[in-house]
Amino acid sequence: MGFLEKRGNILLACDYRRVVPLLGRLPLAVGQAAAMLRGLVQAACDYDWRSIAVGFPYIRSRTYTAMGMIRPEKGRMWKIRKTAERFMHNSKEEWQACLFGQVDRMRRIEQNSAVDGLDALLDIQRQGRGVVMVGCHLDSFCMGMVLMGMKGLRVHIINTVAIEDERIQPDVRAFFQRKYRAMERLLNGLMAYHETEMPHFYGALERGETVCLMGDVPGSKSDVWIPFLGTRLRMPVGAWHMAKRTGSLVAAFVAVQEGVGRYRVVTLPPREIDPESPEKTLVPLYRFLEVWLRRMPERWVSADLLPAYS
Repeated sequence: MGFLEKRGNILLACDYRRVVPLLGRLPLAVGQAAAMLRGLVQAACDYDWRSIAVGFPYIRSRTYTAMGMIRPEKGRMWKIRKTAERFMHNSKEEWQACLFGQVDRMRRIEQNSAVDGLDALLDIQRQGRGVVMVGCHLDSFCMGMVLMGMKGLRVHIINTVAIEDERIQPDVRAFFQRKYRAMERLLNGLMAYHETEMPHFYGALERGETVCLMGDVPGSKSDVWIPFLGTRLRMPVGAWHMAKRTGSLVAAFVAVQEGVGRYRVVTLPPREIDPESPEKTLVPLYRFLEVWLRRMPERWVSADLLPAYS
């Protein structure tokens, strides 16, 4: 391990063991402002736990490239500003992770937040039909899934075992595990790895429950090319396969912050799949997600993935 990597891991230990949890205990407005300031410092330093895990900084440069791909008509200063804001919103999302373990505070947030189309989703759940809900790493996506669970949906989240990669600093891995377990206590469901727990998700859909997955990570095993952000990308089709196997509907969602302690989950209403065509099934979902990614690209915390898959 080189000197820079050692220094980075020491910084991560302090940041994720002390700093971020401290911000989560502050009053909401103060904690969020401090988290956004933390993100601005991260942008200036190109500091991100993923960069430190692989041994070189890349998030800032790839995010800058992605901003130019999303809005090619914009100039250099716009792309620099939006890149910095991406770090700020990523830091905000990590701060939100510290709220999930504070049940009383989350109850107040839930009361002040809304899920569009909630009555229809609850009615589908009562009918015993599953819904595969496709989201993306935009703004307050984890908060959105938690709020759907708190408002009565039985929500299960497909995660990946990649977070347990030993190259990731131990305090970062521990931070995310605490986040996931705290989310589960509010979800009415389970967050589990697709590599090991797919039978659980199929069973949940067959019981008429909701399974959420992130659809903005292009699928290396997919052979389906879908128009997305001005190009055609090989996108994952797991949502279609799951819905087809279980007779479930498909839908999409984003979760955006509307104010301090106030969020809105916007949904594309559930619909039947085309059993013969994953592309026809998924194109409307990706159009919905694309509208939101173009509307607020700085809140897409996984924007750095776009240049690698274009």
